Amino acid sequence: MQNRTLVRAALAMSITALVSTGCGSDATDETAPSGQSRPGSDLAAEAGATEVEGPEPRLVVADALSGRVDVLDLTTADKIHSFHFDHPTVLTTVKDRYAFAVDASGGTVHVVDAGSWTIDHGDHNHSYTKAPIEIGKLTGEQPGAVVIGDDKVATFFDADGRADVIDFAQLRKDSAEVGEVVPSASAHAGMAIPVADRYLVSRPGTGAGAFAPASFELRNADSGVETAFDVACPAANGHAVFDSYALAACDDGVFLARVTGGQWTAEKIPYPEGIGPSTRPTAFRGTDGTPLLAATAGSPTANDGVLLLDPLTHHWTHVRTPAAALDVNLSGDGRSLFAVLADGTFRVFDAASGAETASATALTGDKPHESAAITVGGNRAYVTDPEAKAVIEIDYRDNARIARRLDVGISVSSVSVVGS
Repeated sequence: MQNRTLVRAALAMSITALVSTGCGSDATDETAPSGQSRPGSDLAAEAGATEVEGPEPRLVVADALSGRVDVLDLTTADKIHSFHFDHPTVLTTVKDRYAFAVDASGGTVHVVDAGSWTIDHGDHNHSYTKAPIEIGKLTGEQPGAVVIGDDKVATFFDADGRADVIDFAQLRKDSAEVGEVVPSASAHAGMAIPVADRYLVSRPGTGAGAFAPASFELRNADSGVETAFDVACPAANGHAVFDSYALAACDDGVFLARVTGGQWTAEKIPYPEGIGPSTRPTAFRGTDGTPLLAATAGSPTANDGVLLLDPLTHHWTHVRTPAAALDVNLSGDGRSLFAVLADGTFRVFDAASGAETASATALTGDKPHESAAITVGGNRAYVTDPEAKAVIEIDYRDNARIARRLDVGISVSSVSVVGS
């Protein structure tokens, strides 16, 4: 979702401790004890933050080799702050504000507040900025999947066979305090998915596949096992979370668990013809407000395009591309599908039909590219060019026009936008 992970659970920010007068009041010059609000605001800024006139998005980029994580102001392209960690390989963005930087080799997950966010009140918004800070860290053996759902973030530590869970309310307090620890049956390369007041936790296989996930069980808030699903999910890798259901990609199809009227059921969504263990999804990209999910049809080095799935209808669309797809993503409204290909091109497709609507050469160099990532903020897509140490900003609504090339000075392995 790194990559944005799909969360359709309600993410409305609690403002109980922040509101000094109700929204729509005539109060002016409201200021929190250690924060600043602009005159006329009806919501005081949290400590250390300043309210601004509108969203001020920031770009967060990570270099897995150097361990450097930079936060850039997307208005000016200036670097606001640099963090120096030990080999963070993946960034997972939470609530368009926080970044979980996973250092799998060092056993640490750094929790960063990138310092730009917007609160949606329906008929109006409030936008804030503050200095980026590391608000805490999680430690354990072999941290892996970071899953966002149900107002929580669950980080699974493979060798420990457990997930550390942080509630969104703690993050808003500048705290990475773990509220719950969710165990699994044993150590394995697993995941814990917070969904509908429960946790969908992977179970390991047996024999040669004992460290790979093979199925799922449902655990309650007390970590007790409520249901062990009999629907298998060999080599589970890639997930998505919705209000009342969650899914994971397996070697033989997509595992789907849902709750209806308090009853949980599980089923398998078959892959389309021609998709098997070597061409299956291993990560899903999605966006709030639509169930549509996108994934590459196999690894970046060996695939023939992009897969789209509507989990509600079980309908697949297989969009074949002229070169292997390195990464994919969706526009905020779910209408456009994006792919960056090994030939260096950025492609835009209609998500409903799969028809290509625009393309542009985004990556430099003549050799086939092996890695690139896409993130989306507003009406712009951002594509990493690790070899050029750059991020390309693309106006996807204007015929995939290259708007800017941001020279970031690091080989970006992971990228996200916050505060948009």
